[in-house]
Amino acid sequence: MKSKNNNLLGISFMILSMFCLSVNDMTYKYLSFHFPVWESIFFRALSGSVIALFLAMYFGFDKLKTKKPIGHAIRAFSASGCVVFYIYGINNLMLSENIAIAHSAPIIAAFLAVPILGERIGMLRTSAILIGFIGVLIIVKPGTDLFKLESLYPLISACFMASVYLSTRSVMSTDSSVAIIFYYSFALLITSLIFFPSEFIMPNLIQLIFAMSLGVMGSIGHFFMSQAAKNADVAVTSPFEYSSFIFVGLMGFLIFAEVPTYSIYLGGFIIISSGIFIAYRERKNN
Repeated sequence: MKSKNNNLLGISFMILSMFCLSVNDMTYKYLSFHFPVWESIFFRALSGSVIALFLAMYFGFDKLKTKKPIGHAIRAFSASGCVVFYIYGINNLMLSENIAIAHSAPIIAAFLAVPILGERIGMLRTSAILIGFIGVLIIVKPGTDLFKLESLYPLISACFMASVYLSTRSVMSTDSSVAIIFYYSFALLITSLIFFPSEFIMPNLIQLIFAMSLGVMGSIGHFFMSQAAKNADVAVTSPFEYSSFIFVGLMGFLIFAEVPTYSIYLGGFIIISSGIFIAYRERKNN
């Protein structure tokens, strides 16, 4: 068990992490008004790859050695898929709507852990998974005139993120975090080059600074997240991961004048509550 002071430090790191990643969401939204989606993804991948390369040089390229290349490949391209569809969601939906649906990733991971990892879940966690999906349905509204096909973007992103969660469990047991960041960054860069937009728009200096900041803020955010895990138990810090919903909602309102609907608030509350309960039950059962 971690001490109370360490828990407070872990919570602080988690909130800082979510703030940094929420700022990235704002940047993606800003860039979406000026550039094609794949151009934003390219700059995110490029800046992230530069940072990953510096990390490898600083900590030593021996940190990139892996005993699980297939696991890294699955995780890296799952993370790439998660980023791509998440950004498409940002481009087409309100920020709060996009992140609320994307927060269903832990719920999907808990569901997929049964067939993939052979885990057994009890009635309480099964109920939490079902309730969480009800929250998704409240926001997405399938079968109604309010349904938008674009709402599937963050849901697909959440499915990829669930794959990231599951593959990370395996990879982290033998390999370094530097290797995880490195292979993910370059997998995203390769993907962005494959789909590099033909209608590439040369950014001005201010736009280029914003575009290149994506990798910087993303890396800082993930660093703070790793520090949160280092200083406190997952059961303590995971509820504060959902502070991003608050940050994104406020920033979206103040910067882009986005006003979430009641269904987003209600569905988001149900999804977040289910995710927190599942994290608590997993910690209790470990």
